[in-house]
Amino acid sequence: MGEALAEAKRRLERARVPFPNREAEFLVAAVLGCTRGALLARRPDPIDDPTRRRLDAAIARRERREPLQYIEGVAEFRGRPFAVDRRVLVPRPETELVVDAALEGLPAGAAVADLGTGSGCIAVSIAVERPDATVLAVDLSADALEVARANARRHDVDDRIAFVHGDLADPPAEWRSRCDLVVSNPPYVAEGEWAGLEPEVRDHEPKLALAPGPTGDEAYPRLAVAAAALLRRGGRLVAELGHTNAAGAERAALEAGLTAVTIRPDPRGIARILIAWLP
Repeated sequence: MGEALAEAKRRLERARVPFPNREAEFLVAAVLGCTRGALLARRPDPIDDPTRRRLDAAIARRERREPLQYIEGVAEFRGRPFAVDRRVLVPRPETELVVDAALEGLPAGAAVADLGTGSGCIAVSIAVERPDATVLAVDLSADALEVARANARRHDVDDRIAFVHGDLADPPAEWRSRCDLVVSNPPYVAEGEWAGLEPEVRDHEPKLALAPGPTGDEAYPRLAVAAAALLRRGGRLVAELGHTNAAGAERAALEAGLTAVTIRPDPRGIARILIAWLP
């Protein structure tokens, strides 16, 4: 196994994969079905031919800069495993901050709408952490909804999440004026930034979920109008922001009739979360 691990490190280094030593260890551990730490004890063990072929295929995918989470088929979010593949974005740590903000002051028996649910990481996390809540999860991608449903079943909350295939700007009429919270991680990457993204993102993650148009602000007016329609009086919108979107998102919220807009930074000081209220 030590030889296979060394070869994986060499190949990933040649492919200019960031942190090739660490990534090689994760890949070998995933193929062997063990933890990264357990590799140390298993280094002297031989690798049989079928395992070597699986490892070679996994390394080849990472050489093409496919995200490690897609190769493993799972990403961690709020300490829980979520199935991911090319149909959905890989959940990011900053989105955990969105869930933190969403859960603040959420009333008992809350109705929550997650617009643009993707893998379902936000909707499922809220349903798990608030067993009294019911959640609407909307996505324009039917493929993404398949992944989100699987994650809801995985965490045993599928009975409290309604999955709807549709545009975030056109939520179901029966949910209008009844939500305590609308939450969203909308697409916010400007078209001009797209070419400069890391290959893991640009070449493998779904562009529909990342880049809404030339400025990156295009989703926020539609999201704000949908939130105003879905929220009951006194309800909140909590939305993730990219590093250039705060002004445009705030303007969209105010134009949709939301008030008391607050922008929160992430630990790096980047404006990351918009919170707005329906008065």
